Amino acid sequence: MTKRTQTLFPGLVAAHSMMLSDTALPADGASGRWIMLLPIGSFSGRDGRGPYSVDGMDGMQAVIAATAQRAGSADLVVDYDHQTQFAAVPGVGGQAPAAGWIKQLQARADGLYGLVEWTAKAAQSIRAEEYRYISPVYQHDKSGRVLRLISAGLTNVPNLDLAAVAASAQPNQEHDMKAIAAALGLSEDADENAILTAINSVLTGNAAIAAAAGLPASAKPTEIVTAIQSARGEVDPTRFVPIEQVTALQTGLKTLQAKIEGEEAETAVNRAITEGRLAPALKNWGLDLHKKDPAAFKAFADASPVLTATQRAGVTPPVAGSETELTSEDLAVMSQMGLSKEAFLKAKKGGDA
Repeated sequence: MTKRTQTLFPGLVAAHSMMLSDTALPADGASGRWIMLLPIGSFSGRDGRGPYSVDGMDGMQAVIAATAQRAGSADLVVDYDHQTQFAAVPGVGGQAPAAGWIKQLQARADGLYGLVEWTAKAAQSIRAEEYRYISPVYQHDKSGRVLRLISAGLTNVPNLDLAAVAASAQPNQEHDMKAIAAALGLSEDADENAILTAINSVLTGNAAIAAAAGLPASAKPTEIVTAIQSARGEVDPTRFVPIEQVTALQTGLKTLQAKIEGEEAETAVNRAITEGRLAPALKNWGLDLHKKDPAAFKAFADASPVLTATQRAGVTPPVAGSETELTSEDLAVMSQMGLSKEAFLKAKKGGDA
């Protein structure tokens, strides 16, 4: 056996068997069933070969990666009595019908599992107890470290005494899966994909809740609950300010700003009038301009010619009943300000008021 397998595969090859039960067969409507192919850690065969080893989760992931690289797009075959290695000889021929196909590999806490889709004939043979054991064929290095899976076969001559592990692990796993499904609010017959999706959804929700509670996404549920309970009914004064105080502060700032703008406008306009840069009749106009655009008022005052003493003292009242008549002083102010008659009369009327 050893000599023949070494001519088919590079390196060293071994095969061990594990017991099958009805739990290895898919439930009604399911396309396949997960079964253990290799245990985790160190193990040996009944014939004394070994020890072989799969070193933890990292080791199982390495086996999965190496197996996928060798198989490419092809599924791993599960045959009868390792006929793929012994009955079908390259260059010679021989039959090696498939009992099933390994569609996917998965690393779990107790070992390496494969999702097997059985043929109808193989499923019937397992139910009839014509075959009781699954025997994975794997390549290993000289130290016994498992490198990759090559195939698996149905057999009745087990080499690795894992019957108790396989027989007890499958029902317990089934029970555990049902318990997990129930805890997630799923039906007991939920498949692994549905369970994994639900778990991922819970983990995503926990991460969002943790972030809202000011905790890292990796925070444990108990830590999240503690943070929420401690914050219930309490507000961190270093992070939050009551809306009433914010509104009052904004109103106070607006009032203060208006007061400052009014005082600045009053000072600037009075200075312009004192310096003869602005006619007293245009004080209100000057105040409005300064409040809206201080820079524009300053530019105007700086560019205005200085009024005469007569112009600063005031203007001669117009003839009664004739608001549209302008005095010589009015005309001088209009000329200084560059205003039209209508604009000047409007400004003057506002100032007199």
